[in-house]
Amino acid sequence: MVWLLTVGLLLSLACRTDCCPELLTNTCVCMQERSKAHTSPQLRRKVVCSKQELLDVPDSSLLPNRTVHLILSNNKIALLKTGTFSGLRALEKLDLRNNLISTIQAGAFAGLTTLKRLDLSNNRIGCLNPGMFQSLTNLTRLNLSGNIFSTLNPNLLDGLASLKVIDFNTEYLVCDCNMLWVLNWERNSSVRISEETLCAFPKALRGKPFKDLKESQLVCDGPLELPFLQLIPVLRQVVFQGDRLPFICTATYLDNSTRVLWYHNGILVQPEEENGVIVMESLVHDCSLISSELVLSNIYLLASGEWECVVATSRGNASLKVEIVVIDTSATYCQAERVTNNRGDFRWPRTLAGITVYQPCLQYPYPSPASLERKTSRKCNRSGTWEEADYSECLYINDYTRVLSSFILMPINNTNALPLARKLLAYTVEATNFLDMMDVIYVAQMMEKFIRWTDEIHDLGDVIVEMASNMMLVDEQVLRLAQEESGACTQIVWAVERIANLTLTSNSQTISKISKNIAVEAFLVKPASYMGLSCTAFQRTLVLSGLEGQADGVPHPLQFRCSTGSINSSLRHFPVKNSIALASVQLPPALFAHSASPPTHRNSSCWLQFVAFRNGKLFPSTGNSSNLADHGKQRSPSTPVIFAGTGGCGVGELVDPFLVSLRHWQLGEDQVAAHWNFDLLDGLGGWQAAGCQIAHTRGNVSTLWCRQFSNVAVLKRISNQSVPVHESVQVLHPIIYACTVFLLLCLFTAIIAYILRHNTIRISRKSWHMLLNLWFHISITCAVFTGGINRKEYGLVCQVVGIVLHYSSLSTLLWIGVSARVIYKEATQKLQHQQELELPAPAQRPMLRFYLIAGGIPLIICGITAAVSLHNYSNISPYCWLAWKPSLGAFYVPAGFTVLVSWIYFLGAGLQLGCRRRSGGWPEQPALGSGHQSDSGSASLGSGSPSLPAEDVHSLEAQLRALVATQLLSVGLWAFGALAVSGPGPALLSGCLYGAAAAALGLLVLLHHCLRRRDLCGPRLPCGRGPGERAGGLPAAAPTGPEAPPPAAAHCKLTNIQAALSRSPAAGGDSEPEAPPGRSGRGHRARTKPLQDGRQRGPRAAASDAASSENGSAHRPSNGRPGGSRSEGSDSSGPAAGPGLGLGLTSGPGLRPGLGSGPLDREVKRRSYPLNAANQNGALRGSGCDVRPIGAEGGGLWKSETAV
Repeated sequence: MVWLLTVGLLLSLACRTDCCPELLTNTCVCMQERSKAHTSPQLRRKVVCSKQELLDVPDSSLLPNRTVHLILSNNKIALLKTGTFSGLRALEKLDLRNNLISTIQAGAFAGLTTLKRLDLSNNRIGCLNPGMFQSLTNLTRLNLSGNIFSTLNPNLLDGLASLKVIDFNTEYLVCDCNMLWVLNWERNSSVRISEETLCAFPKALRGKPFKDLKESQLVCDGPLELPFLQLIPVLRQVVFQGDRLPFICTATYLDNSTRVLWYHNGILVQPEEENGVIVMESLVHDCSLISSELVLSNIYLLASGEWECVVATSRGNASLKVEIVVIDTSATYCQAERVTNNRGDFRWPRTLAGITVYQPCLQYPYPSPASLERKTSRKCNRSGTWEEADYSECLYINDYTRVLSSFILMPINNTNALPLARKLLAYTVEATNFLDMMDVIYVAQMMEKFIRWTDEIHDLGDVIVEMASNMMLVDEQVLRLAQEESGACTQIVWAVERIANLTLTSNSQTISKISKNIAVEAFLVKPASYMGLSCTAFQRTLVLSGLEGQADGVPHPLQFRCSTGSINSSLRHFPVKNSIALASVQLPPALFAHSASPPTHRNSSCWLQFVAFRNGKLFPSTGNSSNLADHGKQRSPSTPVIFAGTGGCGVGELVDPFLVSLRHWQLGEDQVAAHWNFDLLDGLGGWQAAGCQIAHTRGNVSTLWCRQFSNVAVLKRISNQSVPVHESVQVLHPIIYACTVFLLLCLFTAIIAYILRHNTIRISRKSWHMLLNLWFHISITCAVFTGGINRKEYGLVCQVVGIVLHYSSLSTLLWIGVSARVIYKEATQKLQHQQELELPAPAQRPMLRFYLIAGGIPLIICGITAAVSLHNYSNISPYCWLAWKPSLGAFYVPAGFTVLVSWIYFLGAGLQLGCRRRSGGWPEQPALGSGHQSDSGSASLGSGSPSLPAEDVHSLEAQLRALVATQLLSVGLWAFGALAVSGPGPALLSGCLYGAAAAALGLLVLLHHCLRRRDLCGPRLPCGRGPGERAGGLPAAAPTGPEAPPPAAAHCKLTNIQAALSRSPAAGGDSEPEAPPGRSGRGHRARTKPLQDGRQRGPRAAASDAASSENGSAHRPSNGRPGGSRSEGSDSSGPAAGPGLGLGLTSGPGLRPGLGSGPLDREVKRRSYPLNAANQNGALRGSGCDVRPIGAEGGGLWKSETAV
């Protein structure tokens, strides 16, 4: 059946547009209407617009023209205007039931000549006019039942020639002489009156079918019976002189002769506004009711008596009376008063002394006949004051209070106790919404009933503890009122603390019950074997703010951790990780040694019980005595309340005190230790200072000595500021701080040095970027870890620390991986293959891709992790880092994968370098003074002077070893730091390991990347001037040979022009190189031939020029001479040519200082220079690589140009 309804609904929704494209409204559904006649089914439409909250009939232009059935039921249509359905000429059925129709204008159904069925039932139609049903000549069924009219006007149904069935049953139908025409019309026509049309008045005909009546029964000579007649007020009124009193009379409107008149003591009342008598004009409502209002705005003494409302009609009169008593203002009376309580809102009028006033209980929104009969009473005593009203008959207006009050009426036995307790527990879950003290009182009374069945039903103990824990969520003021009213809080505490006595047996020697706000732990112990006991109440911490954790999340349940023996239970050094200790009790070993009545048998058992309350809400101060510990409610508990007790052993006041430690959760002053005495203040209880004293207070933890078992707390004059969970910021080991500072100094020294010497340091552009980013992220990781890993006192700061650590740790590993890839590419570059194929060097790719990998991927991971839940970075204590489960996928997996990929690159590069070294196929590495390709494409020239061995700094083996060491030290630094914060074992060992890793990493960066680089740590000389160069550009006499200092050009990056000129023969000395045989040194042919030759061999020359690393650094070729090689046929050779090649631009005969003159100058201005000018003459063919000396292929400035 449900399947068929679903299919029908889907088909109807599908037909909304497919079956009826002419339907232009979304509030209706269109479908096909089957017909018994043989007509085309596509032309018949059924439109359903029910239950759409329509206020008006949809315009006929929005509906299909061939609509034959229109359903408008269950809406809010109130008016049918003239021509409402014009245009629906094919309409056969019209359903308007269950609306608010009160008025139907003449011609509302005009044009519906084919209408056969009309349903107007259950509306508010009171006026039925003859022109209402015009043009409905084919109407066969008419339903007018459920409206408010009482009679049918003659000629109403004229024109309904085809009418077969009519139903006009109403609650107000009067079967009198005015309805005689209907009976005659029905008998003289084919119309059938429905069996459901019953008479309502007069009483003699009530309930009889109208169609079965006889003409003799429809008479108007009997007494007038109105279907509706009401006078407000109903009861006698006692008013005082000068009060205002309105009267409202409402009656059924029979015909135009119906009027409402007012009489006072039999005298017709005339309007006298000057005397305060106002008679409003009568109003007719929907042709069915008439009402009139009389207002006495200033009641005078003579207004006492009967006031009567008379309804006069052509058939007779009907009336109602009410008596009023006017009292002089000098009489004793109670003032009018409005009372609002948990039973409702009551307005008690001004009442004469000695009179009891009754008012009905208005139980909105649950009215019922039984509730309407409930009344509350209140008496005005002889002295003119109100007594307490009796509201016991009225129900509570609050849903919670009304339901909880019903629990009290239920009987409890061993079969329904547990299910009933669980139902009550379900309501106490929403205890924060308890605003009435009766809510607390009812729950306390039910807990007192349930505790009696705990010895038989042990599961009741868990429910009672959870219920009491929920009651601690109620507002403190409500709890205080409940305690003052009936001691409800005392009942709750007693119920919890009696659980151990009722449930501990030989078969159940230990109980442990936990909840959000209360923890219970109890044991059966034997005094003979007792050696001391310590119990600590703690909670798992997922919150960062106050102790109660209400600001950042729901607190974890309280629970106990107990241990035997004389163990110092310190709250500061609680051994359970990710937990915080709130309170502890340490009982002495001699607890039972001085008991008043020791057990008769050594093997007999006693019970020990511990109860921890998160706060002191269940211990409200109700007295104002200054003799109490709260000092007249000025102090209140600022710590958890912990209870320790024993039974069965006769232990009273202790000889040896027991130790209590409590953690404060609010700041305050004037603290005092106190215990709760249930006997004070007539059984309501109060805090008493005797029996406990504070031993010492450190931070937010106080230690107490107590000699009496009771509920113990520390009271303060509390301020509004909460104490953080941790009394002080946890400090790491000093070694960690010292070594971190050393590491940061080394890292920032290297960063600053590389930035300042950016123009002189000979390192590739990629390596420069990668080293600086790697050092920066290592420094950020160490600095944030050391300064913020334990900043748990502020939730937002802790979250920021966790996010930054997450990002910088991943970014550090990724920068190491990217650097490993670059070294691997350099190691596997096939220089020989490039030279044989004579391929040009690949163009430099942008650095942005490395930033997107090493910086973008961690940013995406951190963003997704924070977007899923920002608390992932703050829900682990006592350090600021990711939670364990999210960290698996957000950190450890990508970090491990990055390390794995890095080591793959490490191994690949190491194997490649090892094979090349063993085979001798790797070209000789340049010395420290080798050339370098800068970011802008400029070249720096080497000096050829002696320096540090190249493989210590510049070789790929050295770079690989340094990078591997950096990764190992970074991973070790991270791991040892994590162990120092949260790992097992002593913190000193982890701190020392962290310090060793930090110091080693700092020394590696400082020594390897800074101090061992002469281009970084050597003297910074002016560019273009050597150490012995004089002003004006003329060189001074300078020493030569191995001891000669490096020239200034060795520390400067030169432009392509300057580098080219420095390599030209004119710049190298006074003599020009000899031209090869058959060529002229300056002739035109001599200039064009090498150019053509260079163009033919361009790829090979370019490949030779590009014998550089993958990262873009250009190595200058060397042939074993100190200064490099000159071109073949050059006059300069041997040692004399070496120093000249390494220097910057110098002046010579016929040349301007640093640039040259003549044809060379013009050639420089005319030609464009290549970007990679650091190695213009190829590579020698030697062990593994072919290095082409200068001038070997034509002796020009560039191989593709003519020599100058």
